[in-house]
Amino acid sequence: MDGVFRWFKGWRLALPLCVLALICGGAGYAWLLGAPSWLPSWLPFGGADGGGLAADERLIPVSHGSLMNEISVNGSIAFTNKQDLNFGSAGFVDEILVSEGEIVSEGQALARLNPESVANLQRAVAEARLEHQTAFNALQDAQTPTLATAEAQAAVTDAGLELKQARDELDALVNPEAQAVAQAEAAISEAALELEQAREALDGLVNPEAQAVAQAEEAAAQARVAVQESEDAVGSSYADAASDLAAAEREQAAAQERLTAARDSSGLKSAQDEFDQEERDYINVIEKWTGAEVTQEESLLPPNEVFAALGFRPDEVFKRTYVVFADGVFADDPATRWNELTLFGWRWLYPGAASIEVDCEEETLLPERESDTTNNNAELCIGRDMQNAYDALLIARDALVVAQSQREEGVLNATLAVERAETALADAREKAAGLESGSARDALLRRQFAAAQENLGKAEDDLAKLISPDAAEVESKRGQVALAEANLGKAEDDLADLLNPDAAEVAAKRGQVALAEAKVSSAMLELERLQARAALDVPLQELSVAAAQVKVDGAIRRYDESTLRAPWDGYVSAVNVEVGKEVEAFETIMQVINSGIVEVSGVVDEIDVLSVERGVAATVYLDALPDQILDGRVSSVSSTATNERGVVTFDVKVAVEVPDGLTLQDGLSAVAKIASAEHSGLLAPLQAIQFNPEGGEFARVMEDGVIVERPVTLGNSDGFWAIVESGLSEGDEIVMRVLDEIPTNQGFGEFEEFEEEEERPRRRDGGGGRP
Repeated sequence: MDGVFRWFKGWRLALPLCVLALICGGAGYAWLLGAPSWLPSWLPFGGADGGGLAADERLIPVSHGSLMNEISVNGSIAFTNKQDLNFGSAGFVDEILVSEGEIVSEGQALARLNPESVANLQRAVAEARLEHQTAFNALQDAQTPTLATAEAQAAVTDAGLELKQARDELDALVNPEAQAVAQAEAAISEAALELEQAREALDGLVNPEAQAVAQAEEAAAQARVAVQESEDAVGSSYADAASDLAAAEREQAAAQERLTAARDSSGLKSAQDEFDQEERDYINVIEKWTGAEVTQEESLLPPNEVFAALGFRPDEVFKRTYVVFADGVFADDPATRWNELTLFGWRWLYPGAASIEVDCEEETLLPERESDTTNNNAELCIGRDMQNAYDALLIARDALVVAQSQREEGVLNATLAVERAETALADAREKAAGLESGSARDALLRRQFAAAQENLGKAEDDLAKLISPDAAEVESKRGQVALAEANLGKAEDDLADLLNPDAAEVAAKRGQVALAEAKVSSAMLELERLQARAALDVPLQELSVAAAQVKVDGAIRRYDESTLRAPWDGYVSAVNVEVGKEVEAFETIMQVINSGIVEVSGVVDEIDVLSVERGVAATVYLDALPDQILDGRVSSVSSTATNERGVVTFDVKVAVEVPDGLTLQDGLSAVAKIASAEHSGLLAPLQAIQFNPEGGEFARVMEDGVIVERPVTLGNSDGFWAIVESGLSEGDEIVMRVLDEIPTNQGFGEFEEFEEEEERPRRRDGGGGRP
């Protein structure tokens, strides 16, 4: 709003010239054309064969815009943060450092008591601190235990430790822990298992199983056969190697052919060509309806996302009421990505433009994608056309993905087969090369024969060990069996000791427990006797320390307050004493106002109060500062009403943001304007609306060079502009009388107030009717 005010003031000098030109032009136009006979009698022209304007009339176009309703709060500036300052102690005023109305900053010295009064306050601080130290020392003495108390506490602690130890020993003897019993039982089980394993090892060494002997005999027999086969293998080695080499070469050639076939990309290329074609078709459909060039990424988006990326709203721009060339220039607007010339061609140059639909019902008859679109009778659907092209693109993309996947899988499998075939071929060639040399062949046969003989010797040794075990090893196994038997016996004895303790030992432990209990009782009685005496002294001394601390704090505060300081940035509103005057402790010396916290206090009526909320922005005007506008915000709205002579009002406060360098005075008259609601629609100036008692409100509209009266229905109004609910259309030109200052609708809702011939009440309701 502030920007519009400044704009309007800059044009105030040029505006009279514009008005003069309009008046002269209107008069000339009326003189040439004549005025129609139906014009009201108060107009200076009349006639039936002309549509001219009077000298003080002009045509105003009707257009869409917004209105902002405001609520005015009349009140005054109030400083809500004030503080009365006092010294807090009696004395004589020595200095007054500021005067009434003087601006001060936080912490600034304002007044002082005389030196005698200050010295008395310092002495009071010293006396209070001495009293506090005395009380604190007495508290420490009361809290510090005496030697007798310390010895009694130590005796109680020692007796308690002895009692605990005696009870633990008795309990462990009479009631062994379940964990200890479980550990003893586990030790027995472990010892029994070790004994069983030792016996099995000894038995397996002395008496080997028949199965193991049979396996060893079979291994020896197989080793003998292997020795024999290594001797007989000489004659068949060359034939086998040649056969393996030929088979490997055939397999390698077949695998290579399969790899070559898998790498054939003819199927993939066909799928890629189909996808590229469908993508071009989709891009062509987008360009067909929007005239826009899309990016590679946008060409893969669905239709609604493509329109969103282009800022293209087909449901709006294909309406006949949509203004294609808003600035009046017949050209593509570079500010939009879509082409206005393309839209103009569809709407005004295409013969079948009347049948273009944005969204189509299922039963709508549409031409096929490849059909002849020159048929004027065919219905065109933007949504169906876009969706068909996009669906075809998705199908082609899925087919391309499948073709790529199949080709990659086939190449991978064929490559692995070639690698395996080449490995087998290399092995066959190495084997054949080794057999072609006589010396290499003999060496291989000798190595095979030596390995077979070594295996035979090992198998025969294993069989001999099974049949005839070593005597020393047998004796070692027997010793392990004896040790396992001894461990088992010890584990069983330990468990018996846990479950059945000795009776004499149990009786001795019980006596130790009774003696320890007696020591504990005696030590606790002595400690309680000593502590009871000190229990009453400690709380008393703590209260004395607390009281002394309060006295110290008060004395320090009174001493600090012997010099009055400003509690915040502001100014001195009143000085109540003079230098040398004797003052009481809480006598008000001066008053300081916080000038940084300013509010406008006013009232609103019961009609407007429901539209005012805390935190809503406001604009504040001061009579004392006619050229300056301050920002504000609603800080409080009263929940209770004031009824005075039948008028119901509510208190409202608006916090004002005071700019740096500006100082306000309490009580200045102020007006706060609070934005209450915003309405959008077709706007017309109220100055152009007339009223007929019989027919209601009407506007004079220029139609084909002739001015006609047209009934209208008005909605919300801000006092200058009104929303037209019926009777007018966007672009209609209505007749308005020209005044000294003409309102501007720049920005729709931001305008300068101007003088009207008749005072019009501001509308606050949302209904229609005459304003």
